[in-house]
Amino acid sequence: MIIVYIIVLFVIGTIPLLFAAVQPWVWSVYSVLIFSAFLLLLWQDKNKRSWMPNKIVVFTVGFFFIMTLCQYLPLPAYFLSLLSPFRYEALSTSNNLLNHSLSWHSLSYSPLNSFSWWTFLISASMFFFVLRHFCESRRSLKLFAGIMVGLAIAEAIYGLIQALIPSLGVLWVDYIQAGLGDARGTFINRNHFAGFIEMVWPLALGYTLALGYRGKEIHLRKLLASDRLNKQILLVLGMVIMLLALLLSRSRAGITGGFIGFLTFVLLSRSAQKRLPRGFWIMGAAMIFLIFLYGIKIGFDPIIERFLKIGEEIGKGDSRLDIWRDSLVIVKDHPLGIGLGNFKHVYPVYDVSRISDTRFLYAHNDYLHLLVEAGIPGFLALVSGFFIFLGKSFKKVKQMKSHHDPLRFFLAVGALSGLVSLAFHSFFDFNLHMPSNLIYFVTLIAIVYSCAWAEAPAHCSKLKAEGSKV
Repeated sequence: MIIVYIIVLFVIGTIPLLFAAVQPWVWSVYSVLIFSAFLLLLWQDKNKRSWMPNKIVVFTVGFFFIMTLCQYLPLPAYFLSLLSPFRYEALSTSNNLLNHSLSWHSLSYSPLNSFSWWTFLISASMFFFVLRHFCESRRSLKLFAGIMVGLAIAEAIYGLIQALIPSLGVLWVDYIQAGLGDARGTFINRNHFAGFIEMVWPLALGYTLALGYRGKEIHLRKLLASDRLNKQILLVLGMVIMLLALLLSRSRAGITGGFIGFLTFVLLSRSAQKRLPRGFWIMGAAMIFLIFLYGIKIGFDPIIERFLKIGEEIGKGDSRLDIWRDSLVIVKDHPLGIGLGNFKHVYPVYDVSRISDTRFLYAHNDYLHLLVEAGIPGFLALVSGFFIFLGKSFKKVKQMKSHHDPLRFFLAVGALSGLVSLAFHSFFDFNLHMPSNLIYFVTLIAIVYSCAWAEAPAHCSKLKAEGSKV
């Protein structure tokens, strides 16, 4: 089991570092590691299945994977004409011009691309299962959260340096001029860096609150006398750095998503108790004060200027609305989808609204991108399953009592707030097509599920005894 645990720690601790693992050979290595961890867990844990998800997860995610796998399978011409008349007509026309007979073809325009991305998505779902198993342990929960927060702080520090030294690129990739002067960390795209930070910083807030929680509220005198105060102060400073880096990324959807995540955190925390712990307001005031000091010293003019712009241009003459408009035509012609990983191959044919030569690999909207590639059935299965999970998680968190188990409560609130942040941001970008952000998204789902949905059997009898201990 120790090998599986090491693999999990390695994945969480390294996957954002190599440009969000966006290169196929990088995420292929992580897929192999996750597959290995899952198989080892099955072999070593033959009789225990408490880490398996409930029926909703199995049905929705399972249906999505079955549908997208079927897109990859070759079909006779007759069935292809029934399932995708547009693709059938295109193939028939091209084969007639070449004087070839129409053979078996799949719904996917590039089956190899479809299968490779499908395999990575399968590994991401397996990662949830593996995490769910280890998250039964409070020690593992704290360790996973600590690694995520520590890595986010390191990324944020690097991002601040990039914002202060505009000529600084991303690691050794300093020849890409786009985004210079913005906080990007080890991410090429500032929006993906913002997505990473906005996911993790609510988790950091929850972890910090859990460290100092001693009951229904935290008195200032007790807080100052706490032996954990130094750690909390360091975490507060880390959150300030994360928020500054988020602001200096100048990602409008990311900044807005981070604010929505904060509101979600406040609402969820208040729903489980009459008022928020006093430590929350102390930390909030300290963070706002430090950010305000930075704003006076450095200035936030570029951020304000960017928010005042109307209609973000991705490239000269390009806008998200143009991409979305043309992408919807693909959905109309391919209701069952074009196959995972095939947007970049099909979109150039439908690209009629723009006036530039910029080539786009993504729809700049994760939901629309999924609809185009997975088709209406696959889209409805995965998206409805996720939002059902969100809705049920909100209800379960509201039923939790923070004083029973502060660690699980505040980590659940923080992880759920991070999910809400990225779910909003995904309407305007393609964060979930970045392997590192997807893996962290799955990690947050596992934390929410472990903390709010299922109680760890080994700890259920100890909750009352542990009470205010974390």
